[in-house]
Amino acid sequence: MTWEFLADIIKNKIDKVKKKQGSITSEQLTISIEQIFSSLRESDMFEDDFENIEETVLGEWLTKIKLRLKSIIVTTIEPDSAIDDRLDYDRWIDSRQNVIEWNYFNRYAKYLKNIGRPSDVVQSTENSTKGIIERLGDPQKAIDSLQKGLVLGSVQSGKTANFNGVINRAIDAGYDMIIVFSGIMEDLRFQTQKRINNDVLGIGELGNQINQVVGVGNIQQFSRSGIHQISSITSSATDFRKSLVGANFDFTNQRILVCKKNVSVLTNIIYWLKSSMPHGHNKLNKSLLIIDDEADNASLNNLGHKGATYASKVNGHLRALLDLFKRRSYLGYTATPFANILQDQHGAMEQQDAWVIPFRYNGQVKQIECSLSPGLFPDKFIYKLATPSSYLGPKRFFSNGREREGDKKIPLIETIPTLDLDEVVVFGENDSTLSKSLIDAIDCFVLSIALRDSRRSVIQSIPGYTDHHTMLVHISRLISVQNVVATNISKYVDFITSRIKKDNISDPSGVYEKLRLQWNKFFVYKVENIISYLPEDYNSDGLIPKTWDDISKLIPNAVNNIMVKAINSETGDKLIYPDGGNKKYIAVGGNRLSRGFTLEGLTINYFLRDTNYYDALLQMGRWFGYRPGYIDACRLFIDFSTEEKYNFITTALTELEEQIENMEYQKKKPKEFELRIRKHPDVLKITRLAILKNANEVRFSFQDMVQQSTIFKIEKNTLSKSWTAFKSLFNAHNFVPTDQEGGFYTLDTNKHTLFEFLNLPNTYLEETFMTKFITSYIDLCVGVGKLTNWKIAIKRTGSGDPIDEDNIKLQLTKRSAPKEDDERGYYMELKNEQIFRASGKSMNIMTSGMDESLGLPAEKINKAISDFRAYKKKKFLENNKSEEVAEEDSQKTTIPGWIFRKVRPENEGLLLIYLIDLKCIFNTEELMSIAKEKGINPLIPLVGYALSFPSITDDPGAIYLANDYQDEGISQNEDTEIPEDFNNEINDII
Repeated sequence: MTWEFLADIIKNKIDKVKKKQGSITSEQLTISIEQIFSSLRESDMFEDDFENIEETVLGEWLTKIKLRLKSIIVTTIEPDSAIDDRLDYDRWIDSRQNVIEWNYFNRYAKYLKNIGRPSDVVQSTENSTKGIIERLGDPQKAIDSLQKGLVLGSVQSGKTANFNGVINRAIDAGYDMIIVFSGIMEDLRFQTQKRINNDVLGIGELGNQINQVVGVGNIQQFSRSGIHQISSITSSATDFRKSLVGANFDFTNQRILVCKKNVSVLTNIIYWLKSSMPHGHNKLNKSLLIIDDEADNASLNNLGHKGATYASKVNGHLRALLDLFKRRSYLGYTATPFANILQDQHGAMEQQDAWVIPFRYNGQVKQIECSLSPGLFPDKFIYKLATPSSYLGPKRFFSNGREREGDKKIPLIETIPTLDLDEVVVFGENDSTLSKSLIDAIDCFVLSIALRDSRRSVIQSIPGYTDHHTMLVHISRLISVQNVVATNISKYVDFITSRIKKDNISDPSGVYEKLRLQWNKFFVYKVENIISYLPEDYNSDGLIPKTWDDISKLIPNAVNNIMVKAINSETGDKLIYPDGGNKKYIAVGGNRLSRGFTLEGLTINYFLRDTNYYDALLQMGRWFGYRPGYIDACRLFIDFSTEEKYNFITTALTELEEQIENMEYQKKKPKEFELRIRKHPDVLKITRLAILKNANEVRFSFQDMVQQSTIFKIEKNTLSKSWTAFKSLFNAHNFVPTDQEGGFYTLDTNKHTLFEFLNLPNTYLEETFMTKFITSYIDLCVGVGKLTNWKIAIKRTGSGDPIDEDNIKLQLTKRSAPKEDDERGYYMELKNEQIFRASGKSMNIMTSGMDESLGLPAEKINKAISDFRAYKKKKFLENNKSEEVAEEDSQKTTIPGWIFRKVRPENEGLLLIYLIDLKCIFNTEELMSIAKEKGINPLIPLVGYALSFPSITDDPGAIYLANDYQDEGISQNEDTEIPEDFNNEINDII
């Protein structure tokens, strides 16, 4: 008998209880595990098995069972969201004459359960993959148009697991060919092929042995119980290379290919398929599914602005490939969908010479003539995958613009000083050098390994545990810089390794004392307090607090065998994570480690990347994801400007996700979503303006948005002027106190009075609030009879101090200063420059989404809330929750402000004003001393604005001139992540 055997028995019993109840709490689970474990010990069936096992061992077993089952059973996941081109799309799965046997998918689902994926996550995967494959159309029917969808999933959240589920369903549904494009570099293609071998085929490599049973193959092998043979033309070793083109692959069996997304590979595939066509035909009478991973990379048509006949090479080749099949579906996956949504939407070009592909065959230049499918805009559907409660994504570290006072971010960010303040440290006999911040990060890596090793016996029972350790150093795109940095890091690792072998642990001048001080600086507080920063439903049982005494004895082993690798085209180095191995890598790289590639056991990130591409920056966030039992061992070293960019992109993504739910709720279409995003002022800052190239003007809109002043420059004179002017304008108008609507002073007025408030002297940073653009937009709306009436409301209830001055009597709103330990960059900004950001990393001054209901009739408010909860209940029921639990969860759902914007009349706008208590900002002795030194009166409040715009049909939009697009430029020495043949005019076939 083993503890794993007992865990499976107990899990099955508790799953039945959970299914009956609909949910189970962590406390209920603990009690149930203990009760079932005890009953198994007392049962006649297992009496002999338990008899010879010592009590201490049984205690360890029970601990491991609790850890595993809490991860599997308590982890929850919200429902997904989807925007469809029409509500009545063909639900063909259940209406097929011959019922689909889900042999491949059921095998996959069983495999996911066996490796410990949470029950709710497996159920969600079953639901989402069925919903996605059904939206793509029946591969056994004639489909006139290309079916195009986009799946939005968070960075490192499990998109690969989802599309492998879709592949399994596609095989069962009868797609003849499935092609997965997995980025443009071989290392990512290799990783994806390995996952597909594991999750779909069940045959792959084990060590040096090929064609071994792996993954799902251990559940069910080929030729058994409906698992028919499917052929993988590619393998872990080979892409669809030239030598495969001449091979005689027929279509007797279903085929799957995992390929790089570059011109050579696409040319090979198109040549092969063209050569396979019956004489006189220009399309194959087969069905094709293309899955485009990282669909915002390389696939987009950056030449579409020139007209319908223009396309980027990869985009044109993908569309030509799709048009070789009579039944074809395209499914993109991305975490940053802005460019995908904003791309050109040109239609099909049916003439056979629409896309000409030159190639070289036996030394002779020839060409393939193809027709083109429509552009790749996802006009059929956009599907947003929810993330489980065990996922730690951008919102847990950076601002999402929806925080409330008291919300905490996980405090793992360490601010890299500016270059002039980052000390250069000399070490070793040869006087090698590294910056102090990078040495700190390397020391943290050694300590993180020791910390994880101290918990190994416990956390290795948690699903998702890995014994690999990785540190990412992302400093420059230049190969020469990467190689020099890798060399110096290697010297430093050798230096501290030799010192650890020689020095006494109690030597006050030795390396152990240095590491002890690093432990105190970077780990002590966070290891002891990490649980208080995590979500309530996060399984934190493996995060056992450790001391210096616990981990110091493990340091010699921790530093042993650390390998430093520069990952670029010059070195050719790769990161290989063998199953069951214990690799320790410090990976120095640039673009090659930026997208898609999973870094196993990633703990320490030293990230200095200067980029203007916000969407690319988010994709570089390899540190997002799952860290079972070791989130407190992780550190992210970034400079303050990079942190600000991550706040911006995270806030914009949060709003985008809200919009998807909003538009699903309103039954809007992808095209309407595209129009909404195209005019979003923040989105235009995020994605590469190449998609807007040659545009003289760009329209943008604030409709169905909240625009807030969240960043304040606190100076003596501006603060005083702002407050004096505000009081004067307040007293010039007849504001009425209204307790029944949440405690506001309100005024019903027009745009002229609104503009008086917006044009007051103020302390917030104008460039973040965009007053000129707001007033321009409102003027345009008023010109067509919209936004003519405004309600101005001043919040009277808060948790700050009371104020009674010039007829203004209220409780100030509390927004605390950033903490020096948790949010040092923001704290130093406040201390040194008196710049305050509402709620630290938050970009939110609003106290509640309910604030946006102000001024609406009670019946309208109640109906909006009731309709929203009914919508959420329906979503929970679709997620296989019981009626009772779905009702309970829908009642607990936070009410978002957008449901009130949706029902507010188009001619009404709302300005919410929050008077923020300055004493809560200068809330430490040091900060109060700074305020006194600068002459800042903490009794004067900050005046903060939140403008709530209703949904507006026929939105006029405002116009501004597009900035000239400035590319980052490419150096000769840059590792561009682009293969040599990527942009060749002519590619060889044989």
